[in-house]
Amino acid sequence: MHDSTDKRTPLVIAAEINAINQESRRMLLKNAIEVGRRLKEAKELLNHGEWMKWLKESVSYSKSTAANLMNLYEEYGHLLLNPSDNDSNFQALGNLTYTQAILLLGLPEEERGEFVTRNDLDTMTTRQLNQAVKELKTPVPAKEQPQSEHETETGAEAGAGAMAESQTQGDIQIKYVSRTVRPRQQSITKTEPAPAASSLVTSYEEKCTACCQTIANTFQELLTALGHLARLDPRTKEKCSQDADQLASYMVDRLKDWPPVAGTNMKGVQTYSTCEWGG
Repeated sequence: MHDSTDKRTPLVIAAEINAINQESRRMLLKNAIEVGRRLKEAKELLNHGEWMKWLKESVSYSKSTAANLMNLYEEYGHLLLNPSDNDSNFQALGNLTYTQAILLLGLPEEERGEFVTRNDLDTMTTRQLNQAVKELKTPVPAKEQPQSEHETETGAEAGAGAMAESQTQGDIQIKYVSRTVRPRQQSITKTEPAPAASSLVTSYEEKCTACCQTIANTFQELLTALGHLARLDPRTKEKCSQDADQLASYMVDRLKDWPPVAGTNMKGVQTYSTCEWGG
């Protein structure tokens, strides 16, 4: 009979599994960097206009996936393909997973090592890490200067909408910037709108802003999922991309003519279903 100290315990097994998973994640990042290096090499050899066709037919990559892989090589290749224990950056970044490396592309190179040192990435979820990176990227607001009412309105309108920041696979980081909601002043008519109507306008405008923010956040999650699929099963990824593209096109077309308007003969109203799209 073996001594009790030789027995394998759930704690020991868990430690082994975690070590294997960590090594697998490191290898995934290293392999992604190697792929990025070869993609960059191939792009330089191809003639102008052949890149997209070669990606699709030869390696089943989308343009964005290829760009992410090449970005990984350009930003981390010199560090992780030729590791040195004496390099402080390697000590900080050498254990990154693929997803962590992608998200950290949102920071300048000189800030990544310090960020990893100050934060326990292994205990952070992808959402938490993404939020921490975005907070560091947000510039400190400058001291506000007095503005005229016209300038304030113009600035608010210009800031409204969804801004896509090309980064990682995140490829793309989406940030929805909502404008300040304020009741529109009636300068033409003498009669002010009823308080109840004004309140409804504000309420629905805020609702639209919240919905746009939700769409932007969900789109980022979609991009992350597609990025993982691109590595695991490119064919499934392409199918999901096509489904998402179909839905996006449907949404754009629907927004152009929504809400339904009365027909020109005024005998009826043209109606639409909001649930026509299907995968």
